[in-house]
Amino acid sequence: MLGLHGMAVVEDVVADDLEALIEEARRRARRRRRRRAVVVAMLALAAIVGGWLAGRSGGAGVERETARLPFANLRGFAGQGELAFVSRDALWLLDGTSGTLRRLPVPAGFTPNSPQLSPDGRWLAYLAERSGPDGVEESEVWVAHGDGTDTRMVTGPNVNRLVGWSPTADVLALTTDQTEPFPPYPAVTRLDLVAPPALRRTLVRVSPTRARPDSIWSATWSPDGRQIAVSTVGTVTKVDAYPIAGGPPTTWFHIRNNQSFPVHTCSHCGGEKEVIADLAGWWPKWGIGFWAYCCGAVHSNDGSPLALITEPGSRPRLLARTLSDGVTDAVAAAANGALAVVADGPNAGREIGQGKTVETCDATTRTCMPVPGATTWVGRNHQRCVIPRLTPQRCVGFVVAPPGQSGSGVSLDPSWSPLGGLLAYVRAPIALTGGWPDAAWYAAHTVYVWNTRSGTTRRVTAVDGANVPTWSANGRDLLYVHDDGLWLAPIARGTPIEIAHPLLPPSGLYSGFTNDFYGQIPWIHQFSWWAQ
Repeated sequence: MLGLHGMAVVEDVVADDLEALIEEARRRARRRRRRRAVVVAMLALAAIVGGWLAGRSGGAGVERETARLPFANLRGFAGQGELAFVSRDALWLLDGTSGTLRRLPVPAGFTPNSPQLSPDGRWLAYLAERSGPDGVEESEVWVAHGDGTDTRMVTGPNVNRLVGWSPTADVLALTTDQTEPFPPYPAVTRLDLVAPPALRRTLVRVSPTRARPDSIWSATWSPDGRQIAVSTVGTVTKVDAYPIAGGPPTTWFHIRNNQSFPVHTCSHCGGEKEVIADLAGWWPKWGIGFWAYCCGAVHSNDGSPLALITEPGSRPRLLARTLSDGVTDAVAAAANGALAVVADGPNAGREIGQGKTVETCDATTRTCMPVPGATTWVGRNHQRCVIPRLTPQRCVGFVVAPPGQSGSGVSLDPSWSPLGGLLAYVRAPIALTGGWPDAAWYAAHTVYVWNTRSGTTRRVTAVDGANVPTWSANGRDLLYVHDDGLWLAPIARGTPIEIAHPLLPPSGLYSGFTNDFYGQIPWIHQFSWWAQ
């Protein structure tokens, strides 16, 4: 363009000179376009060469692993949102928009745990934990912006558990104020709400006495984020729903210790009394689900009755028997009301690699059925049934079906796609050893996707040794754990990309050091992904 001054000059020249000026302007424009094309081509070539060198040598776009730093593929995670993960006893935030890796602070002597990004990606919460001099666990809650900036501790009493973010607002719930008025069990007396960055208020408070030693056991958000269901235990077990805006609670479930549980779910321990309701979730179309710990038990790791209350005061009914200790994803719920569980099969035991089956549940009939083919193992199996002397390992005590037949495998880690039409889950062969499976069993894990509309199942190619698959927001990719690292893979075609490693100390990987209970590795407490 000639600009205002150039336009005035042109208006003063004769017609012959005007045509010459226009042609000269065209020649200059063509030269500028050619020079620009050459520059763009050179930049593109430099980007290709630079990317190739970065992939080989840890240059731009890749943070190389050191004794203090994790490996992080900044380029491979571009445009994928925010990823918080624990590595090298520190918490890291990988920002897919800015292409940066940020270390988040924790006090000296504390270890980060349980990062949780809010549903809109604006905020990150995590715990900082340590064992005090008297052996009592100390736990603080920290909050930061979703990109890891402006980190600060939320002041207040010792944190017991992160309940999690509201599904509809930037509000964090946690249980706190753990006291020990009546040994041997501590009492959790408060549930607090945190509005970022650090505004904290108490929503629920119980006051235990010797006559009524009440304690908050667990809590879960309602699907619309307007209420929180809170389970309390003492001489009475109750499930109450508290409006977060204030007001009296609504009682959903109530039973005294000397009363029998209204459904036959506790026969395996010889009675129906002294039931604890450990909340599993509050789901659209379903109501509130809880694991029933019976006969005075305060925990149950396998075969736990999962009961369902459809509305306040309704009679609980048994939905399934599942894993229940919160280490792995035993229950998966979708926004459309789809529900899947890891149920116990006929050969179920405490071992994670035996008798576990992914089932989907029908909201109309309130029943669950195994996903087709979920117990059929197809593929190689490098396990060796060796009985080492003087060790607790042993071969399985039942006949394992050959590959390709029902009962030859187990299925775990269900995860619904954003719209709820696809269910990703993990298949593995039957673990041949009791207690903790060996590394060969974990390495055999594969990811399958079941289409609820067509009823078809297919394997996600090039994904082996996978755990806890998690969907991207667009439903095209899966983030999963493989060999102590986080990988991203397209569900259609393409090659998986490693995003970050390590997550756990190498000395404890696939061993009792990091396993929570009989082979369950707490991967879900090591990372959180907000997918764009």
